[in-house]
Amino acid sequence: MALPQSTEKSESTSCADRKTTLDLNQLSFQIYTGNDLQQLRADWLALEAEAQGSAYHAYEWCKSWAQHVAASEKATALIVAGYIDEKLHVLLPLALHQCHLAKTARWLGEEIFNQNTGYWSKELLAAPQAHFLRPRLIVALKAWGVDLIHLGNMSFKVEAADNPLVRMDDTTSTNAIYPFELKGPAEEFIKAKRSKAARKKHRSKLNKLQSLGTLTFTNEVTREGASATVDAMIKQREVRQAETGIPTAFALPNYQSFAREAFTDLAKEDSPTQPLIYSLKLDDEIISTCLSLKSGKRIYCYCTSIISGDLMRYSPGELLMQHVIEDMCEEGLEVFDFGLGEERFKLAWAEPEYLKDWIEPLTFKGKLAATLESAKLSSKRKLRNNQSFWQLYRRIRGLFARLQH
Repeated sequence: MALPQSTEKSESTSCADRKTTLDLNQLSFQIYTGNDLQQLRADWLALEAEAQGSAYHAYEWCKSWAQHVAASEKATALIVAGYIDEKLHVLLPLALHQCHLAKTARWLGEEIFNQNTGYWSKELLAAPQAHFLRPRLIVALKAWGVDLIHLGNMSFKVEAADNPLVRMDDTTSTNAIYPFELKGPAEEFIKAKRSKAARKKHRSKLNKLQSLGTLTFTNEVTREGASATVDAMIKQREVRQAETGIPTAFALPNYQSFAREAFTDLAKEDSPTQPLIYSLKLDDEIISTCLSLKSGKRIYCYCTSIISGDLMRYSPGELLMQHVIEDMCEEGLEVFDFGLGEERFKLAWAEPEYLKDWIEPLTFKGKLAATLESAKLSSKRKLRNNQSFWQLYRRIRGLFARLQH
């Protein structure tokens, strides 16, 4: 006897769900070290193309770190790859650090990258058992000899799905990120986002700069233009460091080499993550830079810089930033992400989104190291929120920098 139609549909839907839902019991973790990145390239790029994760874990970006930065940080790339039936469903670019006699697993390049997610397939993120991956990852890393897991700056979400690696009771990260939604057309978006007074101030500074010479906003698409802009960013940050004493992330030659190569290699045709390099020029001199990564419908602002001196009064960095935002609105991108760190200009566009750090000791040595890490993070958070301390810190650093020059 035929079943009622509604029951047939229910049975059919149930069968379809069973076919499309991953069996995570079949997932196996494989761990690759620094010299093995090339073996993963094809699978890595295929998963990266799904854009379910942070642009800071793009293959070319991580490869550049492994080549130029790993040795100076006394770290080894430790790439965790999760496969089901020979298909890569999760990729976590980690690095193994030897510190205080304990081996600590961190996100690869955490010191100079940004927010961290890894890459995940859509099917895995949709699987009901996805949250069970965290304890399985613990087992895999412990078997590799890891004493402490310290994965920082993780968002609660990977795209629209819950992040399988984050728990509510994890440690709150020192910094937040500042993402906001984009919407075209650009002119209407700016009107809705910025007050009349702010728009008037922006036009005034733009007009004053234009009166000093030929002002050009440029999206650098040639190798020569991109290289010149990266070099200008490094130089401007070095000058700023000399003036204020606040260190730049690109002070060392190997970090400079990382930035140059990473942005160059991301421009390869088969890279799903693409570089976005903007400059603001006055009479052909670069007075501001904005270096970003584009992944799917999201733009990640990595770093900016401005020229020192009298031109700072015209806020060339903020002028360039608004131009980039307007361009992204017109291109149809959906999210602009300022990344880590509180800055005044970010608050004009976005609200902070707080991140989490997963800190979990796996051995006795790991417990000792975790105690030190937790104390360090607690101190950082207290200092981060102490405005009086930061004002004094900047004055003292600036004084020492001026005395040295």
